[in-house]
Amino acid sequence: MKKILAIGMIVMAMFAFGCGRNAQFGVVDLQKVQTESEVFKNATKELQEKGKAMEDELAKQTQGKSDEEAKKVYTEMSTKMRTLQAEEQNKVKTSFEAAAAEVAKQKNLSAILAKEAVPQGGVDVTEDIIKAMK
Repeated sequence: MKKILAIGMIVMAMFAFGCGRNAQFGVVDLQKVQTESEVFKNATKELQEKGKAMEDELAKQTQGKSDEEAKKVYTEMSTKMRTLQAEEQNKVKTSFEAAAAEVAKQKNLSAILAKEAVPQGGVDVTEDIIKAMK
């Protein structure tokens, strides 16, 4: 999830290079977004619940099977889990990007960058983004 958010921040930063030198930019604490946003919490909870259910299903389906059959079932379940992870990551990414765009527009910011990558300056918009994520 961190990679997705970081990529979004880099893309937003790229837009800033086309702006004037005095353009104002925002910064966001990505770790705080991950720990406090309901969207991220819900995605994590959803993955944990579905992951547990899939583990239980895997145990049922592989019981008494040969190694080859068990490996096939495991591969199928792994593929399903990766698909679920990708879906949840996309939900978080879409929510984050929409919130960041909304906050940037409201505050007239040319870009929003990852706080960790900015040694100084910028308007901290972390709380605004957390509130705007849906």
